[in-house]
Amino acid sequence: MRLNLTLSVLAIAAMFNASPVWAAWGAPKSMGATTVLSDPSCASPSIGLAVCAARGLAQTLVVNRFNGTGWSGWTTIAGAVSSNPSCAANGAGDVLCAARNTTGGLSATVYNGTTWSALKSAGGQITSPPSCSQLTVGNVLCVGRSATGGLTSSIYNGTTWSAFLVLAGSTVSEPGCGSDDAGGVICIATSTTTWNVVAARFRGTTWSAFLNLGGHSTSDRYSCTALGGALGVLTCAARGTEEAVYVNNFKGGAWTLANWTGWSSISGTANPGTSCAQSISGELGCATVAWDAAFWVNSFNGASWTGWSTLGGKNIGNPGCTRIGNGNVVCAVVGLNGKAISTLGP
Repeated sequence: MRLNLTLSVLAIAAMFNASPVWAAWGAPKSMGATTVLSDPSCASPSIGLAVCAARGLAQTLVVNRFNGTGWSGWTTIAGAVSSNPSCAANGAGDVLCAARNTTGGLSATVYNGTTWSALKSAGGQITSPPSCSQLTVGNVLCVGRSATGGLTSSIYNGTTWSAFLVLAGSTVSEPGCGSDDAGGVICIATSTTTWNVVAARFRGTTWSAFLNLGGHSTSDRYSCTALGGALGVLTCAARGTEEAVYVNNFKGGAWTLANWTGWSSISGTANPGTSCAQSISGELGCATVAWDAAFWVNSFNGASWTGWSTLGGKNIGNPGCTRIGNGNVVCAVVGLNGKAISTLGP
């Protein structure tokens, strides 16, 4: 993740494959006429289904459901929020969507496969949007930046929230967290140390110490997702100083820097947040908004990346992707007109 102005210029002309990829990724589909203000976050309660949440014009959560072919349209969850939401499936048929509330605490709603619950406060104090991930079956961990610059987290077990646990640190971005499919959640964030990326792992009831993964990130949104193929393996994506997308894999096992592969570029020039989701074990589908405001997608087939391809359009912010089974990933993004669209692939 080093500054390279020549690479940045050439990326516009050469590093994206400008040909459409309708055969692999579906044409963008409208998610409804409602105007949304924030990046969408999506999760899958069961195979073939997805739900997404975003922040609406009235500073409330708006939610939507994908049935495999179309969207239900946005509906409003009563109660005020002040951040982008984060959604995570609990592995038992429910999806939790959480956001920072207007008093600085964490609030969440739960989709049980049929209906959404009322928005309820979990307490705590966070200074960033939360990032939520499945910890174990039935348990979701939500993490935010703490008032002192570290991480603060709570576990929802389907009924109640645990006491908030603080990990001391010095970060300046919201965390990006993902399940490692082995009973742990890994979060990365931007450190105050020359904008390096740091990572911490939550397992059981405790946090590890932060590891400095290096790099020089310009992300304020990160994405981490289980890669599959082996328990504990996870891929995290970030944007470098020349605006290319970089990935770093945790190989599982002991929490040491040696078990990370190090940052490698998958090219492109992207917005701060690139979102990825596992399509099948060992493979990923990813999406970003690039220099031209178009919706771009990329896939990892277990050995290599297919390269970025455009789905067109004019968009803002960062996409949210989720695995829905059957080898498919749904990625949603907000257009310049404030209306959200999605694509299904790869």
